[in-house]
Amino acid sequence: MGKKVKKWVLFASSLSFSMGMDLTEGGIVRTILKTSLPTALAFLLQSAFNIVDTFFVGRIGPEALAAVSISFPIVFLIISIGTGIGVGATSVVARFIGAKEYKRADNAAEHALLIAGFLGILVSIGGFLAAPTLFDWIGAKGSLKVLALDYLNILLFFAVFVLYTIVGNSILRAEGDMKTPLKVMGGSAILNIILDPIFIFTLGMGVKGAAIATVLSRGASMLYLTYHIFSGRSRIRLNLRDFKYRSDYIKRIFSVGMPSSLSNIIMSVGMFLLTIIAGLFGTNALAAFGIGFRLDSLAILPGMGVSVALISIVGQNIGAGKVERAREITLKAGMMVSAAMTAIGLLFYVFAPQIISVFNSDPEVLKHGISFLRIIPLSYLVAGTAMCFSGAFLGSGKAMLALIVSISRVIIFSVPAAYLLSQTYGVPGIWWGMVLGTFLGFIISVLLFRFGGWENSTAQ
Repeated sequence: MGKKVKKWVLFASSLSFSMGMDLTEGGIVRTILKTSLPTALAFLLQSAFNIVDTFFVGRIGPEALAAVSISFPIVFLIISIGTGIGVGATSVVARFIGAKEYKRADNAAEHALLIAGFLGILVSIGGFLAAPTLFDWIGAKGSLKVLALDYLNILLFFAVFVLYTIVGNSILRAEGDMKTPLKVMGGSAILNIILDPIFIFTLGMGVKGAAIATVLSRGASMLYLTYHIFSGRSRIRLNLRDFKYRSDYIKRIFSVGMPSSLSNIIMSVGMFLLTIIAGLFGTNALAAFGIGFRLDSLAILPGMGVSVALISIVGQNIGAGKVERAREITLKAGMMVSAAMTAIGLLFYVFAPQIISVFNSDPEVLKHGISFLRIIPLSYLVAGTAMCFSGAFLGSGKAMLALIVSISRVIIFSVPAAYLLSQTYGVPGIWWGMVLGTFLGFIISVLLFRFGGWENSTAQ
């Protein structure tokens, strides 16, 4: 009986510590699904925050919804910074654990949390100083600007909650624990759903209430993560008395996380510029853009989950010299993701009026939101494959190729096309510009995948 129990324990451990799997063997489709589903689910829970806030704030009115919408690029920038540091922390800590250098893994994790705290303070101060000017650039004036600052300043004051939670979850994933981050993000999303209507409507705090609900939910996540890590429940053992500052750990974390952060920051800048363009057409266009972008963030979840998983899959296969397997996995993953995103896009197209009306019933918001959900899904035909190519580039160590794809799609193509087409076709021209940018960016990613030499990387 003892041997059977031991076998079951080992089997359960292999499922829990999925980051330790050998990704160079086994069926391709099974490998893709097993590694990407937990990540996609985590991103889904992350998106729940934005969807819930949009749903409840939409009940206040178009101006409140627009205020939250113009704040989101700055919020996304905070998340981008945290994600970059998290990627660096995952890589460095996981390597030390793999080498069985557990004390160094503990120390690296402490450095990552230290970075999160320091950057959280910088982001708060920088955000307070820059937000009014950024809103002026967007064209937010009067009561709209006041509402946006009411919402954003609360989030900025507690930016450290976001960064700490993202980095803390990344540390747990580094040791192979996928379960706890899902619990943390799921619990936080549920708490936000409960608190939003209480603070927004019951206490009559409006958009401030939405921000407070989010902050409290993030704070609960941070407290639980702190308890989990410091209580000895994780493989990482943090002991501040043993902490020794080492600048090389800081450099390692930033050297790995910076390319990922830059790609996300480019997305944030692109969102900010597109928000400015939408703002040229008034509050209702801004509100529709805010709703549409949050729904779009749900549609791309399959691509995000698989592309992040491909970083590990391609990295292991390239390191093992299995270049053709890495290429085959990437191509199959691209087809799978594009098919999944296209299916979601069809649902958006068919049920666009019903979906948008859930968030706001203003006729102008409905009109612009429906056009968004019936134009943007065309980009899903190729967006998933492009995301997978970028994941392969990162996995092989060619981060600059992924960065080129992001810059091309967002800054060089999408934003200029959105502005130019909006001058002729109005608000729908913004959506068509975004679609055109995605297709042109896809062409760049195909060329880099075929001729960029990403397969020539070696294990480091």
